[in-house]
Amino acid sequence: MKLRLTIISLLCALAVAANDAGPGIGSRFSGGRLKVGPKGAVVLLHGSRTQLNELREGYEACGKLGLLATAAAAPGSGWVVLDTKSIVVAKYDPGYTLAAILVHQFRWTPPDTRGIEGKQLTAKIGASNSSVAPGQRVALTLDIDLEPNMHVYAPGVEGYIPIDWKMEDSGAAQVHEPVFPRAEKLYLKAIDETVPAFRSHVRLVRDITIKPAAEGSGHFTVDGSLRYQACDDRVCYIPQTLRFQWTFEYQGLAR
Repeated sequence: MKLRLTIISLLCALAVAANDAGPGIGSRFSGGRLKVGPKGAVVLLHGSRTQLNELREGYEACGKLGLLATAAAAPGSGWVVLDTKSIVVAKYDPGYTLAAILVHQFRWTPPDTRGIEGKQLTAKIGASNSSVAPGQRVALTLDIDLEPNMHVYAPGVEGYIPIDWKMEDSGAAQVHEPVFPRAEKLYLKAIDETVPAFRSHVRLVRDITIKPAAEGSGHFTVDGSLRYQACDDRVCYIPQTLRFQWTFEYQGLAR
């Protein structure tokens, strides 16, 4: 198992180096003339058969977002995101799935989300991909809807309990740090302080990288939890913890 992980890590490092050699952010894409969509394009550079299959499967989702999804033989590898003038606005390593890029770059909502009721809020969890292969980087989504007049504290707050999405590496997946949106600077008259906080709706995104399957196929789960303390303009409520579980299925990795 350690040898397999080392090989995958080496391949990922080589892929990153190749991706760096591709078109730079802010440059015009030189991989041929593309008729981009009304919102731009996502372009796969020198993709594997698995990635090309995923590209075909993602046409509909990309089309609904106003994007062209295509492959090109430009320098480098991985994925590039273009604006409506074919300018490179983002680059992603080959390990990212197309669906994960749609989550990160275009706030796409995966189709199979699941709601969980908590005190003072409701959470919906989703994953960019439910069928995965070793080495793929998949995006998990956590959409939080707070009750009216409620807020939760953002990471970096001092003297209060911030929202905290906890996950740990497992035998199936390597966990990356969560991505939080920019917090609102909220003035609280009751304490005469301005604090970083979230209100109404907030989306959190967190990537996982899939490790090799012990048996080569089958299902596995990834666990996580959300710790938070909700407050209104008068009182803070008892801290709560919501527990989540995402389920995935291994697929074969075509060359």
